[in-house]
Amino acid sequence: MSNFEFLYPEAFFLLIPLATIIMWLKSTTTNSQVIASHLAAAMADKPSNSRRHYGWVALLGTIITVSLAGPSFEKQAIPASQSENARVLVLDMSRSVYANDIKPSRLAQIKYKAQDLLPLLNQGQTGLVAYAGDAYTLSPLTTDSATLANLVQNLSPEIMPIQGARADLAVKQAISIMKQAGLNQGEIVLFADDLDTQELEQIKAQLSEGNWTLSVLAFGTAAGSPIQLSDGSLLTTNSGKTVIAKTQLDHLRAAARAGNGQFEKYRHDNQDIANLVSESSFDAVNTNTKGEELETKINNGFWLLPLALLCALPLFRKGVIFSFVAMILSFGFTPNHAQASVLDSAFSNANQRGFAAFQEKDYQQASQAFKDSKWRAAAQYESGNYEGAITSLEGHSDTDSLYNLGNAYAQNGELDKAIASYQKVLQQEPENADAKYNLDIVQQQQQQQQQQQQQQQQQQQQQQQQQQQQQQQQQQQDSDSDSKQDQQDKSQQSESNNSNQDQSDSSQQSEQSEQSEQSEQSEQSEQSEQSEQSQNNPQSQPSQPESSEAQEKSARGEEPEQQQPQQEQQAQAEAEATANKQELDNNEQDEGKQQTASPSQQQEVDPDIRKLEQVESVRDPSYLLRAQMLLQAKDKAAPSSTGKDW
Repeated sequence: MSNFEFLYPEAFFLLIPLATIIMWLKSTTTNSQVIASHLAAAMADKPSNSRRHYGWVALLGTIITVSLAGPSFEKQAIPASQSENARVLVLDMSRSVYANDIKPSRLAQIKYKAQDLLPLLNQGQTGLVAYAGDAYTLSPLTTDSATLANLVQNLSPEIMPIQGARADLAVKQAISIMKQAGLNQGEIVLFADDLDTQELEQIKAQLSEGNWTLSVLAFGTAAGSPIQLSDGSLLTTNSGKTVIAKTQLDHLRAAARAGNGQFEKYRHDNQDIANLVSESSFDAVNTNTKGEELETKINNGFWLLPLALLCALPLFRKGVIFSFVAMILSFGFTPNHAQASVLDSAFSNANQRGFAAFQEKDYQQASQAFKDSKWRAAAQYESGNYEGAITSLEGHSDTDSLYNLGNAYAQNGELDKAIASYQKVLQQEPENADAKYNLDIVQQQQQQQQQQQQQQQQQQQQQQQQQQQQQQQQQQQDSDSDSKQDQQDKSQQSESNNSNQDQSDSSQQSEQSEQSEQSEQSEQSEQSEQSEQSQNNPQSQPSQPESSEAQEKSARGEEPEQQQPQQEQQAQAEAEATANKQELDNNEQDEGKQQTASPSQQQEVDPDIRKLEQVESVRDPSYLLRAQMLLQAKDKAAPSSTGKDW
């Protein structure tokens, strides 16, 4: 019994809720007497039965808890065996793979062949290394070939931190991966299109230091072809001469021979992959022949299950077993979750947990898990936390960080800062097409915002002018009404003057008639003269009424002449008021059109902002691969240049 131990001691925490539930049930039973006292006396045996049930429940729960804790008092010895062929797949990501002497390109065929090979590696573990000017570990040894295939799909020379071709460093990195796993032998599978003499000598020296095998799949032709870059241009030397990428098949074959491995040349069918698999030791498993054994502890908790069933027999009453089993099941999985979380935290670092959450699109959890600020910014951007992404990216001066900082500024509406970030990227990389494209989009958006602001200012000025015109019209109408009142007063006064004139004329006529009668009576001798005067007087007398009528007509004629300008002014004022009202209605319609047009313009611009293509680099898994390689590059010295950057 010296070897006795519990494999899962955390299961004993279940005793705490078990004891709590039993005590609570017992207290509620004793304190909830709702029957009469004389009936309770007749049912005195019931509480004892309940107490016995509680005892059986406590015993059953304890036995099940001990069983879940995994008591172990013996060990089992098993022979130790291991796979002898842990392997690392090494992929050439130098710019020479852009050559298209094999269609569609060397790069595309390298990816296709790698994805064809990985599902066939069903024994042992496989790692992944990519190289250009330096070598980088993309995945340690693992049995998950699907994850490796996903990584291969997102590889390209564009994401490599250093341009060049150092296959010797890639072989060295592959050997280091297997040594870190505690292996002293393994196989390296190299997919490459060229090896120079210096690389070949370094590879031979590294393979001679251990029991390592190197197999090679060569891509390209001896004639070669120009290297067409992603922007469509051809790669040239410093002197302006077009580079022709030729495959040194002899060097690649010599490397495979030095590594005691297989050499295959690219074929359009899948026979090259079939030959690599059939002629290699991928499926070999070496069982330890030295008698070494591994001891594993045996879980003896299942022996307690019959005892638990015996304890459950007295509880076979409706509802008792079911409720207790439901309680056990509700708590039974807690230790497993706790154990899983402990294992996750023990065997994976924060960035790996963040990357796993990022792949599951749990960006909030990923942003909390990532320790690397660039990865954290990527997760924050995806979750819509643009301010957090800005905070995480501030202080970084590399082009990728500046580019994504500009994208975050643009999405957050800070267009001036976004433009400044893109301009910094173009200062470091004048040929960065993505930065140019996004800079144009943001500048257009800024111009549209400025135009909208100018339109709003013009609308405000028009409204102010309209208000001033309305005030002037109101003042003019008030002055017109005052002048009209004055003219009416003047016309009334003129009419009164005309009536007074008529009265004076009539009095003058009566006086003249009286004078004529007196002259007739006093001077009969002068009748002829009087008659002549009397004849002349009728002529003069009608002239006076005519003059009075003329005066009346003139007086009456003056009133229409005075009223006519007033009516014209009033009509003119009404016409101006109507015109102003129509102008106001038109302005309001124009404002409504402008207000309805501005959202449509905004909707036309926003999709372009959402097309910021390399936020897009945040969504692109290749961004994470590049970030992973950049982190590795920071932790080691830069390799010496061989003068070949392709």
